[in-house]
Amino acid sequence: MLLGYNSHPTQSSPQATPQSQPVTPGSRSTAARLPAAPHARPLAAPARRPPPRPAPPVAPPPRPVGRDPGRRAARPLHPGRASSRRRRRRTVRRGTAPPLRQAPRPGRPPPSPAPPARMATLRNLKIKTSTCKRIVKELRSYEKEVEKEAAKTADMKEKGADPYDLKQQENVLAESRMMVPDCHKRLETALADLKATLAELKEANEQGAEIGEAESTIMEVEAVVKPTE
Repeated sequence: MLLGYNSHPTQSSPQATPQSQPVTPGSRSTAARLPAAPHARPLAAPARRPPPRPAPPVAPPPRPVGRDPGRRAARPLHPGRASSRRRRRRTVRRGTAPPLRQAPRPGRPPPSPAPPARMATLRNLKIKTSTCKRIVKELRSYEKEVEKEAAKTADMKEKGADPYDLKQQENVLAESRMMVPDCHKRLETALADLKATLAELKEANEQGAEIGEAESTIMEVEAVVKPTE
């Protein structure tokens, strides 16, 4: 009996037994049986947080009833002023408050002001006497300075000094001479004030050492003022 080409068990082709093929990880059948890798899944995007909500507006404090909304708030009173106002209200309630000053009625003359207090005192007389003495001393110092600067100017002219230096010296002499009439004017005003104060005190029969000192000062000042008149 003749056997076919494929009937021999020892000469079977490798294609007849698919189970005998080696299985490798890269084959299609193995790839189909293996589970998918975890990184193969698509990652979801992180969820975005909603923006924070704005804080609700703070409502202004309620205003008191009966107050004009456009009027500015009054400043707090000083403790002393507040207490004086309270005292005023209490005295008004009790009826002991001082009378308020009333406006003059039409047809009536306004009330005459109170006569000023007499200011002529021995202390004022002493102050005015010392003022006259101080001005006399100042006048004499200016007169001495004028004499000194005049002599210096004449000496520079005789020696033929530089014209610029001579001009500067003449300006200094002119300034010193301007102070003399100013002192005379202030001395005359202070002397008249001293005489008026002394006469007022004599009318009031005031006595003291200040009166004799004022009289001697008046005589001294008159001797200084009269030659210039």
